[in-house]
Amino acid sequence: MNSDQNPEYDGLLRDVLAGGDWIALREFARTHNQVPDEIYDKGEHFWTVLLHKLICSRLDTLALHAASREWLTSDGYSTDMGGY
Repeated sequence: MNSDQNPEYDGLLRDVLAGGDWIALREFARTHNQVPDEIYDKGEHFWTVLLHKLICSRLDTLALHAASREWLTSDGYSTDMGGY
């Protein structure tokens, strides 16, 4: 399910991202996006990178961009949803 299908989705995702909890993001993805087991089972680092990339990709988390950008670049990642 995505934001086009559920108007509450964006608000829920924003709250999860603002909380900065990779486990909450993983559970949100499993519940709302039916993430397959091989993705769900990835470790903390994968989900933390995804958390910061999602934060940097959204206007409604603008206040969190600087910290997430810093975290990503310090670990050698770009802020885009693509690669490194």
